[in-house]
Amino acid sequence: MIPAWMTKSEASAPPKSGGAFAIRSLRSLGGVLARLKVQRGREGKRQLPALLRLLLLLVLVVLLSLARSRLLLLTLAALILGRLCLLPGELILGVLKSALAAAFLALLLFLPAMLLRPAGIPNNLTVVGKIFLSVTMVNIFNRTTQWNHVTGALRKLRVPGIFVFLLDLTLKYIVLLGTLLRDLLTAYLLRAVGKGRREYRSVGGLLGVTFLRSTELSRETWEAMCCRGFTDDYKGL
Repeated sequence: MIPAWMTKSEASAPPKSGGAFAIRSLRSLGGVLARLKVQRGREGKRQLPALLRLLLLLVLVVLLSLARSRLLLLTLAALILGRLCLLPGELILGVLKSALAAAFLALLLFLPAMLLRPAGIPNNLTVVGKIFLSVTMVNIFNRTTQWNHVTGALRKLRVPGIFVFLLDLTLKYIVLLGTLLRDLLTAYLLRAVGKGRREYRSVGGLLGVTFLRSTELSRETWEAMCCRGFTDDYKGL
């Protein structure tokens, strides 16, 4: 004979937790790290070298900014959108989100001028279109080029080595500290059952641990540079 208390469900039903911030933070961090933490396999085998693509990007951005002919604008738009169509679906969605957000912001800024001077609407819309195409080009380059190849291309363009070093180091430690914060948020989320009364104190603790770790990493990097006799001659990763 089974006792009555053993037949009752003991499923825990905690109230809605304030840990929603952790979930949102994890998702945003995961998206950022997915774009940054890529060192291999990001570029196609048949793509142009990063240096040529960087120069081509600069030329196209300048040409698009100075273009006045509608035929030239339509030609550039066709080329850019054609290149966009060759990307995987998830990359196309990310590129379009950023480009549409920039174009929408520009449209809001031009809206008062468009209402006060209707005659200038075609010119304002042309500028909005240029912003959309420029952001699209930059996003395509960013999502199809490894960041260490970008810094290598900058070094070949005779950019000062200390600038390339700072850029490389910044990107590297953004990934390291972002990974650390993501792991801390995961640990907090697994332990936060129910509604926590000290949620904001936990957030401060997570940020404090991340800050202390960043201080430790910066000190270790400085000591390693001193031990190796670092100079400004930096060729990139």
